[in-house]
Amino acid sequence: KDFTFFLRQSYDLGKKDSIAINDSTTEYLFYPKLRFQHTFTFNKYSYRYLDVEADSTLYENWFAIRLPNANDTVVLNEKWQILSNDFSLLQFPDTKNTAEFFLAGATIQNIKGTLDSGNTNLHNIFVHAEYRNRTRNKKWDILAKGELYFNGYNAGDYGAYASLSRYFNKRWGYVNLFFNNVNRSPSFIFDPRSSFNLGNAGNFKKENIISFGATANNPFVQLGFTNYLITNYAYFEGNTKTAQFSKPINISRFSASTKLKLSKKINWYIEGALQLTDAAAPIKVPNIYTRNRLAFEGKFYKNLMLSTGLDVRYFTPYKAYGFSAVTGQFVTQDSVTIKNLPDVAAYLHFRIRGFAAYIRAENLNTVSTINGFGFINNNFAAPHYPTPGLIIRVGIRWWFLN
Repeated sequence: KDFTFFLRQSYDLGKKDSIAINDSTTEYLFYPKLRFQHTFTFNKYSYRYLDVEADSTLYENWFAIRLPNANDTVVLNEKWQILSNDFSLLQFPDTKNTAEFFLAGATIQNIKGTLDSGNTNLHNIFVHAEYRNRTRNKKWDILAKGELYFNGYNAGDYGAYASLSRYFNKRWGYVNLFFNNVNRSPSFIFDPRSSFNLGNAGNFKKENIISFGATANNPFVQLGFTNYLITNYAYFEGNTKTAQFSKPINISRFSASTKLKLSKKINWYIEGALQLTDAAAPIKVPNIYTRNRLAFEGKFYKNLMLSTGLDVRYFTPYKAYGFSAVTGQFVTQDSVTIKNLPDVAAYLHFRIRGFAAYIRAENLNTVSTINGFGFINNNFAAPHYPTPGLIIRVGIRWWFLN
């Protein structure tokens, strides 16, 4: 259960201006030059695991949890409340371009945890800065931002991000370059105080994640490349056992998507991704992922917008993570290879003025004639976790205009 309350208030200092529309009408304008901004955020998170018919032998063998009775109840609870106050200053160097600004601020976080082992109170103080500039001709978009935790539970953590985008023309579209570096403390579940950390030692080093890449988007094709370099990766190597991989892990991802027009009303949407990583690393990904959508679509009659067809997704076999229900974490495993059939769905989407609806028949690939007709040839999301059979989804949305 999650709850978020967000409140932002600001006070601007700037320059007044006016434009005479005609002899009797004047439009008054205000251009901010300096903004004082306060942001208050309250987050509440609640996590709970409950098994009212727990088998003592299973829990001792799989999760190292000893129960007093052969059939007992297992309950794990963890609740968090995070109260954040951020104070920032924004300066706009170009009077008539509010898309260019400098931002500098500081945030104070007060964190309260209610754990099975008792309550804990934490805090963080971090500073952050940002520069953003989207030029008035909308051809360049520059973003650079960073944050540094200098006091509290996450002291020493930092994040830095930069991107540069350029719009060329309708034919060549956008090109975007980006870089991101995050140095972070492992998630709290790796802390021995966590209700879901079942007897592990802490003292893990900070994770460092560097990613960079580029995207190119135009009306004909969308291309992307992202490379990740991860150091001190923290993970679960069993149902309860945590570990940290000290060697660098490199992951490269190449992606492409396009739309082929087969006829006036029939389109073929193609997406594909190639993913490469070290086979010895604890991060496992399929080498190839692809999605194909064959659609009969267009505008019919006066107000009917329609799209119907088949949606097919497929990824190559790989040793997918196992799942530990007690901790709620995915865990590495090397014994089971997931070899799924392509996921197949049929869909009908339409819109008539302010009314839109969809009907989807998903997991058609699970159809089977073994022991009679049914949808029982399930794919697997993780070892021992099959996906559902046939699912029918129906949804509507209706806009009312006054």
